[in-house]
Amino acid sequence: MHILLSWLEDFVEIKESPNELADALTMAGMAVDAVERDLGETIFEFDITSNRPDALNHLGMAREVAAIYRRSLRLPAADLHEQAIPASSRASVAIEDPHACARYVGRVFEDVRVEPSPDRIRRRLELCGVRSINNLADLTNYVLLEIGQPTHAFDLDKLAGQRIIVRRARSGETLRTLDGIPRELSPAHLAICDAERPVALAGVMGGAETEITDTTRNVLLEAAWFSPSVIRKASRHFKLHTEASHRFERGADWQAAPQAADRIGAMLHQSGRGSLLAGRIDCYPRRQPLDTVQLLREQVRQHLGIALEDSEIESILTALGFAPTPTSVGWQVPCLSSRLDVTRGIDLVEEVARIHGFSRIPSTLPAVGAAPAATANEREEERMRAGVRALGYDETIGFSFISSEDARRFGGAGAVELRNPLSRLWDVMRNSAVPTMLQSLQWNLRRNRAELRLAEFGRIYRRSAETYREPRILALGASGSARPATWSDRAPRFSFHDLKADVTALLSPYSCGPLRFDASGIPDYYDLGQSASVRGGERTLARFGRISRTIAGERKLRQPVWIAEIWLDEVYACGLAEPAHRPLPRVPAVSRDFSLLVPESVQYQRITEAAGTIQDVERTEAVEIYRGKNVPRGRYSLLFRVWWQRLDESLTDESVNSHAEKLLSRLASRLGIKLRA
Repeated sequence: MHILLSWLEDFVEIKESPNELADALTMAGMAVDAVERDLGETIFEFDITSNRPDALNHLGMAREVAAIYRRSLRLPAADLHEQAIPASSRASVAIEDPHACARYVGRVFEDVRVEPSPDRIRRRLELCGVRSINNLADLTNYVLLEIGQPTHAFDLDKLAGQRIIVRRARSGETLRTLDGIPRELSPAHLAICDAERPVALAGVMGGAETEITDTTRNVLLEAAWFSPSVIRKASRHFKLHTEASHRFERGADWQAAPQAADRIGAMLHQSGRGSLLAGRIDCYPRRQPLDTVQLLREQVRQHLGIALEDSEIESILTALGFAPTPTSVGWQVPCLSSRLDVTRGIDLVEEVARIHGFSRIPSTLPAVGAAPAATANEREEERMRAGVRALGYDETIGFSFISSEDARRFGGAGAVELRNPLSRLWDVMRNSAVPTMLQSLQWNLRRNRAELRLAEFGRIYRRSAETYREPRILALGASGSARPATWSDRAPRFSFHDLKADVTALLSPYSCGPLRFDASGIPDYYDLGQSASVRGGERTLARFGRISRTIAGERKLRQPVWIAEIWLDEVYACGLAEPAHRPLPRVPAVSRDFSLLVPESVQYQRITEAAGTIQDVERTEAVEIYRGKNVPRGRYSLLFRVWWQRLDESLTDESVNSHAEKLLSRLASRLGIKLRA
């Protein structure tokens, strides 16, 4: 939006330099992108937000300047010299859709001479980026840039029946707009019609059949208010963005329509190029009442942190065009038709703040009140997050939407469908965190980030016939090396055991009982043999493993990817384990190694559980696993190390031998494990 300094000076006194004025307006919320000079004129380029259509003109911006510097505002003159003939005798207006067009004002001009505009008007339009056409078209554009109200001029003699009917277009009707393009209309479009046909697309562009030409002598001027949603839909449908539609679709001022019509009438008479018939044709079937907002004195103090004088607040609001009425607790302020963004007391507080000056509001620390109450599972959550950071995982935030195909593949049934999805790729709420973690890993791997440790705390969304749940979940994703390489050792690849160790470390601080790992209930998106579920008591706490080669191939993952899903609600329900301690042993432990032949069906956990019940066993360790030559089919060789220890007494060979015999006997009887020869 281009604003001329000389045009602003028509309405308000300006003593400041252009750069000082630009800084003041920017600090008040009217962002100045650039200050330029052209043909001796200073031009401000503004970036006006969509909620301030009132500032898309020179008078609106001059009101901002007058409010900032507390100076008087001069309104544009509208000295009318009307003929005795009433305008209603030459034309008529009817509105069939008052919800789409609440007001339509017409002015009639006779004995018009169409010719080039005066240099002053033409120069100002061109500096604002508007092409000069003729004196009538230029006046409508001039007033648009001056006070912000779009208008349009029709050749009255070309209007069938000299009537204007504002109605919805009928199916099959067409309109050739001013750009020369025929456009097919539908009942979704609001049309300006004469007695026979559409002559303009309401609020967007006029029609070519009734445009002003050199032979035009009688003119009907339109100044109306159209529904923003109706104009927005038509503008987007036809891909027509005009100066008029830009303002109407943001919300025009319905009280500005007669002012704009009068201003054009006054300027046309002043130029001596036409006469104005008496009175307006003002069709106003749907009057829109304005609310009154209560602004509390305490509300201003609370939000700004300072106590402004009542006179300061009243001065600011009055300068912006409001009419505050004092009350015992503040003010009653009628809303303005030009400021549709001000509907609440907090909106008025913002107006006071920006005109008073944000830079004049001192910085203060908020008062410290009572400590906030702890949220549910706060301690458990802090411990889990600390554990994730300690293990070297970087936290991510995943998208809550996935495709229905991924929902079926990774989450099974129970996905929550979206009524208005952004895309087919995001048409359901995620019922599994695996797809979003896979996307994060895939995105990084494709950008040569091969060493990855990612974690996401979030929720998944599941619906059944009876219930709807949003369980919390922690997803871990890893790929690359387990640890960095050294000068003497190559970096080992991340494996199942590394992920198992991470999951165990995260779950160990909680009172979930002994953790059990097994391969039951593993979904098919994990590789069998390289995945496991984790249970504590009757709870399923987690599952993890390597993503199957099928899915990795489909997603073009060129290195193994590992994912873990931890059900946080189940883990947090266990609670944190209470710290426990015991005396340090005064004597060293004694270890023995056993070379065992273990049936393939026996999991290592069952071996440790059997060994743990033997007296004085301190810990166990799987030193080596071997399959191959000299190992019978259906078995594997396990080098199993066991430590025995007492707190204050050394173990003798006889007692250790006795414990070892009990261990081998129990492994053989319960699990079919033999000692390897």
